[in-house]
Amino acid sequence: MSGHVGELSAKQAEALAKFRDNIQDILPLLPAQDDYYVLKWLRARCFDLQKSEAMLRKHVEYRKRMDADHILEWQAPEVIEKYMSGGKCGFDLDGCPIWYEIIGPLDAKGILFSASKQDLLKKKFQDCEILRGLCEEQTKKLGKKIETIMMIYDFEGLSLKHLWKPAVDAYSELLSMFEENYPESLKRVFVIKAPKLFPVAYNLVKHFLSEDTRKKIVVLGGKLNLP
Repeated sequence: MSGHVGELSAKQAEALAKFRDNIQDILPLLPAQDDYYVLKWLRARCFDLQKSEAMLRKHVEYRKRMDADHILEWQAPEVIEKYMSGGKCGFDLDGCPIWYEIIGPLDAKGILFSASKQDLLKKKFQDCEILRGLCEEQTKKLGKKIETIMMIYDFEGLSLKHLWKPAVDAYSELLSMFEENYPESLKRVFVIKAPKLFPVAYNLVKHFLSEDTRKKIVVLGGKLNLP
């Protein structure tokens, strides 16, 4: 069985019940408490109760550090607001939010010299919370559960300047933040306008992506083979 609502085996249903018992103390601290949300954490760890609980408790602590209850009102430093790319660009045919990121013009060195890496992480956490909210809005609007997002990365203009080690380290932390705090939330990643340098860049960060995430990456408009 897939492990989604309505598609649980007897063993998975039993694991869900036990998991809910184990996390009773932190359920009120979560942004959602329904089975759709809770099952994300179980699927992310193959229904291993101990690993799923550890992952979720770590997420609760991360939400506290990021002041998640007020993250939508938080104002990022001007340099991040002005020069960081990324934004919602509509919905796919199923109603899932689409987020578009433009990599080429990004001056990672300039941003990291002008703002802290923590502010950068907080901005991307804010983006993730915006997307989670959009999924909730779409669920109410369409009358069906929307719990995944579509990502489009435009890599036109990718060059060696983007492979500056502090920038690669920062981006690796961003990927880890998403993987650890928003499991089972990615529908598909489309990479467009990828130059020949893209596989090199991908190889530097792929270790921070789960196998499931890697399988969702599709490179369009090229004959690049991901390492």
